[in-house]
Amino acid sequence: MEQEVYRHVPYDVEVEQALLGAILVDNRAMEAAAALLKPEHFYDPLHQRLYEAMVASQERGGMTLTPLTLHAAMKADPGLQEVGGHAYLVGLVQAAPALPNVRDYARILHDLAVRRALIRIGEDMVNAAYEAPRENPPQAQIEEAEKALYRVSETSKYGEGPLDFAEALRRTVESAERAQARGGRISGVATGFSDIDSLLGGLQPSDLIILAGRPGMGKTSLATNMAFHAARNFVLDAEAGAEISRGAPILFFSLEMAAQQLSARILSEQTEIEMWKIRNGKFSESEWEKFVLTMQELSTLPLYIDDTGGISIAQIAARAREG
Repeated sequence: MEQEVYRHVPYDVEVEQALLGAILVDNRAMEAAAALLKPEHFYDPLHQRLYEAMVASQERGGMTLTPLTLHAAMKADPGLQEVGGHAYLVGLVQAAPALPNVRDYARILHDLAVRRALIRIGEDMVNAAYEAPRENPPQAQIEEAEKALYRVSETSKYGEGPLDFAEALRRTVESAERAQARGGRISGVATGFSDIDSLLGGLQPSDLIILAGRPGMGKTSLATNMAFHAARNFVLDAEAGAEISRGAPILFFSLEMAAQQLSARILSEQTEIEMWKIRNGKFSESEWEKFVLTMQELSTLPLYIDDTGGISIAQIAARAREG
């Protein structure tokens, strides 16, 4: 008979013990650990509570973390009493590595916690697919799974941590150098509108820009033109062999207008042919020739339009990551 292979949840109690012991040996190690770990990142429930007590102690300040002080704070914990109380904490210190790399330990535990979270999401997806009632359609299950994955993705980022001011200055100089390389113009992605580019320095990776206005004021037209110019500049700069591109590939989400309508708008603006002629197919021979040639030219642009109606923020984030 074939033996069933059991897979174990990913965890490493020894690394958890090494990290806790390193903190008790040198309380300064808490700073490196706290930048990456929360109590829930530990697999062992007792280790979760020990780490939580350590964090609370450090936040209050004024008390050195030792086996004695930590035991005093947790002497009523039944889990600690079960494994030996003060003797267990002394054992953590004695077993701590001589030269611990706390940040590496923290990364290992963080990654293991993320893997456990992914396993739980997978199990929930399977159970929901098997047991979901009729009123809970598959699309709703997909959205819930996407939201859960997005939450894990957002909480699993290590983050860069504090940035040295010299490094921040270096990055600022690099941005200025990019602008200078473009003839002293802008450092970001060009929108095609000189006044906007002058104010913003182009579209920057760290920016969230919101266009607001009443219906019919031209918000979609402005956004479409900005997307088109960024995509076209990306192609033109690539063909010219420019080291720094003024453009970028574009993913355009349109929740109220179909992709065909948006592409028709762009074609109308680039060919200077009225929209009604495009919709009705009433072209002169010269207009038709211009229309076809422009369409062939624009078809190579790295501009992607997603016109899915009612799409959620989680779905937008997931599709953007796929791109």
